Amino acid sequence: MSDHIWYTHCPFPTAFGVALRKGWIHDEMARAGIEVRALGASGDPDVQRFRREKTSPRSFRQGGNVAPLIARSRGNDIRLIGLSRTTGSYPLLTLPGSGIETADDLIGRRVAIPRRPYASVDIWRAAALRTTDNLLATSGLTMNDIDPVELLIKGEYFESGQTALSAAGFSPAGIADTVSSSHQTETLALIRGEVDAIASEGATASILGATLGLVPVAPGVHPVDPVNNRSLMAVTVSGGLLDREPELVISVLVQILAAAEWSIDEEAESKRLIALEAGIHEDLLERSFSPSVNRQLGVDLRPDKVRQLISQHDFLLERGFLEQEIEFDEFIEAAPLQTALAQRGVLI
Repeated sequence: MSDHIWYTHCPFPTAFGVALRKGWIHDEMARAGIEVRALGASGDPDVQRFRREKTSPRSFRQGGNVAPLIARSRGNDIRLIGLSRTTGSYPLLTLPGSGIETADDLIGRRVAIPRRPYASVDIWRAAALRTTDNLLATSGLTMNDIDPVELLIKGEYFESGQTALSAAGFSPAGIADTVSSSHQTETLALIRGEVDAIASEGATASILGATLGLVPVAPGVHPVDPVNNRSLMAVTVSGGLLDREPELVISVLVQILAAAEWSIDEEAESKRLIALEAGIHEDLLERSFSPSVNRQLGVDLRPDKVRQLISQHDFLLERGFLEQEIEFDEFIEAAPLQTALAQRGVLI
């Protein structure tokens, strides 16, 4: 048996992130003689390839749903073992005085759509397209009603790693740098007048609003299911690890469930840790997400969440992000979570 496992996660509110910051997952694995390593901290090019492509043979991840859906569509053996849903903002932002106040005002206007041709998984392009599509739908509009402007970005982006800052020669970025700079190219294009609106999300949108005064475009009157990359966070594990060491996977899930429960009871400390995970000051936490963000870290496989994930799958398939349709009966593994819930004394 290998003596280590890998993990990666997004700079976003998750119980996995809280459990890591509390040291619970490291302690649990240490009792089994296993070291827990962050994929993002490794300088090994092969390990970084694992991180980008989600192909590590012994790894966990909780993060946005785009990367694991793309990885699974490419034939990588990863399994979905849980989902969490956090309220957050996914706005199109514009300059004050732009004349764009609601989604109806976007007709004929230039909306930035980033493209990273050198990224193995172009997460932000998928997220920007979904954000734009969702907002337009609230006014009964489609992408045909706007002028999408493709912005070429030469660097890569993945959780807490390569950003415009590190691509430009700065030291490798941490979580705060990643969050603050993740829409750097789009923001500069907006300021230069090359586009009229840019897609953003959560903490990054709050930072842009606070520092540059960018304002969100208000939705129309039609209700739309606001599913996006990080509105539905996926807990995934490599298939080989699950098949060979299911008890290890269950023990990690137990710590994730414990962290979600702890966060409800310990609001002040949990919000402090969640803000650290999101790469922002605590003052921006509730503006970026929700006053009840500490109560939204629960992991399950409820049918409504699975339906949202399938909706996201269909969107990505239609837009050409997925190489083939995913068989969800084979992708989703419910047994580890059921066992972990039973160990936590939760009736299922």
